[in-house]
Amino acid sequence: MDQEQKKILVKTVEQTMPWERIPTSVEGVFLVKTPEQKNYQTVFVELNPSVNGQPLKKRGVYLKNLNEYEAFIELIGNPKIAELLKVVSEFYGKNKATKIEI
Repeated sequence: MDQEQKKILVKTVEQTMPWERIPTSVEGVFLVKTPEQKNYQTVFVELNPSVNGQPLKKRGVYLKNLNEYEAFIELIGNPKIAELLKVVSEFYGKNKATKIEI
């Protein structure tokens, strides 16, 4: 990111209301400004992938710094997560409830 882009980012955040989502040029990535506390401003990066232009979740994953990002990357890269999700989807996916005949 060059200096001009950084200036635009800071200016945009300053003009944004708290909790407003600021779209970026990366699909599924937003900036979210929080209310100022004790003269300290926090901005999160929200990750919320979209399918057919619609966000997957009402709220995405909020990251505050590079350490959080790296921790999520490590966790998501764990093959046991995929294995767990496969089993959960198999048994608790969008299967129709069994109809009980009376």
